[in-house]
Amino acid sequence: MGEIEIPEVAENDSKKESADVAANKKWKLQFGMVLPVVALLLSLFSLFSSEMARKDAERVDVIKSEYGLYHDLAQLQVQYPNLEHLLTLTSEAYDSTVNGIRTASSSLSEQERARLLLQERALAHYIFTTYEETFYVWKEAEGKDSRRASLSRDDLTYFDELLCGNPRLLWYWDKRHGGQLAREFGDDFGLYLATTVVKNCQTGEDPTGPFGH
Repeated sequence: MGEIEIPEVAENDSKKESADVAANKKWKLQFGMVLPVVALLLSLFSLFSSEMARKDAERVDVIKSEYGLYHDLAQLQVQYPNLEHLLTLTSEAYDSTVNGIRTASSSLSEQERARLLLQERALAHYIFTTYEETFYVWKEAEGKDSRRASLSRDDLTYFDELLCGNPRLLWYWDKRHGGQLAREFGDDFGLYLATTVVKNCQTGEDPTGPFGH
């Protein structure tokens, strides 16, 4: 019997199939190597986008907080016109405002004066509470968030000038001869006022205000 000859076409098809299988394995291997890189890049992009969105939201919150502070103080002037003297920035403005309030309240009874004195102390305490909060916000942001630190520093300067130019607030803060509100606040804040603000004030204290005798 003669030898059976394998057609050359069948042999070529077999080689082609083997080559296709090898190429397919190589492509899968390459794809498998690229996929983690793509996933990492997508994760980094997502993280970057989230961080940018977070910072944008923080910037908006900072701006809202800054305007909210001054809005609240303006609202206090509207709600308590008889206590506007606590929000004057200079001794001249203070004297003028106190004279106006004294004239407007000259006919008040002792009971009404006592009520206004309680409100006055409460508002002074509120101002110092907001002042202290601003101080700690500035301290926390310093060296970490330059934008927030800068805005907080501006707010702190406002309160520094308010205290230093307001005789009645200076008296309320005085823990020796005044209203002694300094005893109700933190040591760091008290040290800041003692070493940075109060010692440089040229304004004297007012122990009576518009409602005292």
